[in-house]
Amino acid sequence: MKAVFKFLKYATEYKGLILLNFVFNLLYVLLQLLSLLLIMPVLKFLFSKDAAVPTIDNKGIEFGSWFTGKYHEFMLWFSQMVKGEPLKALLILCISLVVVTILKNVCRYIAMNFMVLIRNFSVRKMRVDIYEKCLQLPVAYFNEEKKGDLLSRMSNDMKEIEFALMVSLEALYFQPLNIIIFLGALVALSPSLTLYILLFLPFTALVIGVVGRSLRKKSARNQQLIGKLMSSFEETIGGMRVIKGFNASAFFSKKYAAEDMEYTRNNIGVQRRYDLSSPMSETIAILVSAALLWIGGNMVFGKTLDPEFFLTYFAIFSQLIPPFKGFSSALYASQKGMASLERIQELVNAPVVVSDPVTPANPVFNSSIEFKNVSFGYNETHVLHDINLKVEKGQTIALVGPSGAGKTTLTDLVARFYDVNTGAVLLDGTDLRQFNQEDLRRLIGIVSQESILFNDSIRNNIMMGNPAATEEEMIAAAKAANAHEFILAAENGYNTNVGERGSKLSGGQRQRLSIARALLKNPEILILDEATSALDSQSEKVVQDALEKLMQNRTSFVIAHRLSTVQHADRIIVMDHGKIVEEGNHASLMAADGLYAGLIRLQQLS
Repeated sequence: MKAVFKFLKYATEYKGLILLNFVFNLLYVLLQLLSLLLIMPVLKFLFSKDAAVPTIDNKGIEFGSWFTGKYHEFMLWFSQMVKGEPLKALLILCISLVVVTILKNVCRYIAMNFMVLIRNFSVRKMRVDIYEKCLQLPVAYFNEEKKGDLLSRMSNDMKEIEFALMVSLEALYFQPLNIIIFLGALVALSPSLTLYILLFLPFTALVIGVVGRSLRKKSARNQQLIGKLMSSFEETIGGMRVIKGFNASAFFSKKYAAEDMEYTRNNIGVQRRYDLSSPMSETIAILVSAALLWIGGNMVFGKTLDPEFFLTYFAIFSQLIPPFKGFSSALYASQKGMASLERIQELVNAPVVVSDPVTPANPVFNSSIEFKNVSFGYNETHVLHDINLKVEKGQTIALVGPSGAGKTTLTDLVARFYDVNTGAVLLDGTDLRQFNQEDLRRLIGIVSQESILFNDSIRNNIMMGNPAATEEEMIAAAKAANAHEFILAAENGYNTNVGERGSKLSGGQRQRLSIARALLKNPEILILDEATSALDSQSEKVVQDALEKLMQNRTSFVIAHRLSTVQHADRIIVMDHGKIVEEGNHASLMAADGLYAGLIRLQQLS
């Protein structure tokens, strides 16, 4: 039951809908009981030798005096109303049975409609919470987690949770409501017979608990494996050119088949345990039914119990079987869904290591950005060591050095994608951690090596830089980025869809749209991370021209492997193994004949 309550917290916002669902379910159960109790007078008329005036003889019947008296009064009143006409009595009872059944099913349908609203709104809230949490999490989280696994949590795990949420709500009150009301009716009819039923409950609970725990363990493994499988598929789709280019299809096919077989075998185990719930519950119910038939039949043959009472009792007992089966199935489903819920909660409860201050300062950039004794590392991997660097407003700073030197990480600290481990990054003397991330990033524009575009129109991709910009400002930014001409030549101009990650455009076109987006934002601080390294010479020339326009009158951090593009920077910072090893302009660094000069000579040789 602990698993059930964990799901229900997601539905607590919709107390009104839950109350309405409960009310109509209660009416349904009461009308269901009434429809069964109507069988008793029908049988009494059929079994009575004198159908005109049915009587109750009370011989050895175990019913409470209140129930017996009320039933006796009803039969006398009903017999007088039908004036001794048994066919008329049967007709009225049959019509009543039909009316009650219709009302019962109408109530159940309304209750189920409220359940649909509860389930869908609850799961929608969960999906939105997960999406918003993903937006809050730092960049480092997504570097460590596989994309396919995250997608699996939003798809497969959410489906499991949606189903588990529905059955958990029913397990909490609808099925117990059925069981309690029908069990109460059985106790009123025959306490001794009901005692035999209750003796089976501990055994049933034990069996359900053992299978449920096994199911939860298997389900947890299942969701991990499907996440791994989706990651493999996503990597294959993304790397199709490389796979085909290296004739690696057979290798990847074998790898995927092995992972899929592992998932399939585990999934078979999950399905076997889950499918066991229904036949096992039904078998237990039949065992109890057989015992009840034997004991009750003996009481009827011994004339200690009237046949119509026993048949009505048995009819009511038969209605206990579906709720018991439903209750056990709900427990199994909630155990199965718990594995998915735990994976979702891992994401929802992931720590937001880059957090905003309670009382943030207002970021204003008037003089400088300073790295003061900055050290930083991912987990146990140290990337930057005791960095001290001051960048004056308006300067262009080039960051160069071998791969893995820490250049990109340094600029990531400026944008607060990460927070420093020790030391501080200061903006006009104020620690960046004193600013809200969104406020700080309004000052910053980023153009990276991989041009990230979204599956939307060219217009909307550019406008992301400044949603409040006018059409004229957007077009001006596109022109400054040397993108206006190719945009007009596209099928629908600025309304042309760029495809997934800009797949309908060339590398140079994607990069120019990224520059237009940054130009429209008009940031005070600009970060260019290998912005031209993936382009051919012709595209690079066009993009470089756009970048020069973008860098005018801004403080710029330029990361580049092609050192010819940074020779005119105000300052060149040479990094190696997370440290600043050289600093100066192109001429002074060449004269020093250190790491920078060596890198220049290597590129000239190539």
